[in-house]
Amino acid sequence: MTWQKDVKGGEVLVDTPEVVGTTFREVVEEDGNSLEMHGTITKYVVNEIIGFHLESKIHEFDVSYSLEELDGKTKFKIDANIRWKFPMNVISLLIGKRIKENLVKKLESETLELKKVCESK
Repeated sequence: MTWQKDVKGGEVLVDTPEVVGTTFREVVEEDGNSLEMHGTITKYVVNEIIGFHLESKIHEFDVSYSLEELDGKTKFKIDANIRWKFPMNVISLLIGKRIKENLVKKLESETLELKKVCESK
């Protein structure tokens, strides 16, 4: 919630000792609309990578965040694959380019916010 401003709350549902398999619920609000998502941690290596599978009523997606040291700096990488559910899959055929542009802008904004948080500590 510190760097993803649309996330308004959530909770861990099942906490596994090995992290992979941990399940959670989060609530995202955007433009006055609320969306509940359920997720599972699918990949985890301390200080290197964390991956999630998330599902909501409109979509499901897989995302991973990874860190890599490169020439004394840290490279941050996001990989995401979104699959829309009906009727969003039909809507995405019509305005998919605009949806993608908005998602990319949001990711860029969140990444800048995360950078500020990391560099302030």
